[in-house]
Amino acid sequence: GGRAVLEYQVFYRRGYAEAAFASCQGVRLPATGGHAIDTMCGRYGARLCTAQRWLDFQGDKNNGLAPLQIDFRLLPNGSEPG
Repeated sequence: GGRAVLEYQVFYRRGYAEAAFASCQGVRLPATGGHAIDTMCGRYGARLCTAQRWLDFQGDKNNGLAPLQIDFRLLPNGSEPG
């Protein structure tokens, strides 16, 4: 048998994750007129979504979109993974 990656961890600095999240918050879907983040944050929707919840949904293999489980870890700005 061959080897395969089934799950992995990604380390982001909190500031980077929050900036990426903020850049998506105002995006609207033309078909619905609603916010894109509504569909990108799972059960939380746009109103309760945070950068961590957004990334958690993106990396959840049970969402029907992620090909494998991705564990996003947010680090304080200026820190290194340990």
